[in-house]
Amino acid sequence: MHLRTQEFRLRWSRLTWLVTGAVIILVAIVAIVILRAAADVGSRGNLVRGLLVLEAAVPVAILGIVALFAPLGYEVNPDAVVIRRLVRNVVIPRKMIREVRRVESREIGFAVRLFASGGFLGWFGLFFSHSLRRFWAYAGNRDDLVLVTQADGTRIVISPHPPDAFLETVWATDGGRRLR
Repeated sequence: MHLRTQEFRLRWSRLTWLVTGAVIILVAIVAIVILRAAADVGSRGNLVRGLLVLEAAVPVAILGIVALFAPLGYEVNPDAVVIRRLVRNVVIPRKMIREVRRVESREIGFAVRLFASGGFLGWFGLFFSHSLRRFWAYAGNRDDLVLVTQADGTRIVISPHPPDAFLETVWATDGGRRLR
């Protein structure tokens, strides 16, 4: 059977929308306040004005950089599962996938961010939990979770929508063995 590439969307939860909106609004307010302060410095301090403008630009730049690595969606093709991002997609070669299955957020439990975003534009980056140990996440919500375990033991949690169709597509690329 010849499998064509199938795309799956990333669906944000209400919490993701709320956190993302709040962070953007807060950073915008802070940047505006700092830029107004820079405008009020007047001619007495070009250095101070420059430093204030830089201070306003840093959080905006950080948010922009974080957005480059946020998950945008997922793709399953005959050779790989791809986590699409603005820069450098995450490619999981099909031959490296040992297991793929649904996972409940309660199964993951409390996860600590090691180097990750925990709500702004989703949950992505490196996390640690008691049950999964160290794992990577590229998710927009905690309802559609799928755990991909690679042959080397690397665990990746994603949230393709719809998750069951995603699983069926991945299993179809495995000749029906279901990887489990």
